[in-house]
Amino acid sequence: MKAAQAPGEEAPPGVQSAKVVLVGDGGCGKTSLLMVFAEGDFPENYTPTVFERYNVNLQIKGKPVHLQIWDTAGQDDYDRLRPLFYPDANVLLLCFDVTSPYSFNNVFDRGQEMARSVGAVAYLECSARLHDNVQTVFQEAAKVALSSRRRNFWRRITRNFCVVT
Repeated sequence: MKAAQAPGEEAPPGVQSAKVVLVGDGGCGKTSLLMVFAEGDFPENYTPTVFERYNVNLQIKGKPVHLQIWDTAGQDDYDRLRPLFYPDANVLLLCFDVTSPYSFNNVFDRGQEMARSVGAVAYLECSARLHDNVQTVFQEAAKVALSSRRRNFWRRITRNFCVVT
């Protein structure tokens, strides 16, 4: 279904690709979501991320798709650097931890206006710890990224919330 690749590896010739950027508060589960999707394992220890990139190949409607997934730092110290990863993004996943009112409110307050301004197209819940709905989040991200290109729209950014329990 999917294969993780070395960080520098690019899409093979002729394979459609999409850039996905994960954003949300520090500790809300962005890295866990990515690790479960790319490697199948939930990380048991919390290690703050600065910025990481993973390349994953998957199949959408029987066709290969290359996802370049960027995991961004959620700490406020990185607020000025984070937007540097947004250009050329096909999909933005706004993540929050449903068990943390602060995480939810922070993404809701900041993300609601952003979602309206860019035309968010989806809301999904998942649990990286339980491996629940993780595949669906990234499959939907890939579908949205590819469908918006086919319709020749200005790149649309989707909002997919991740519930990490």
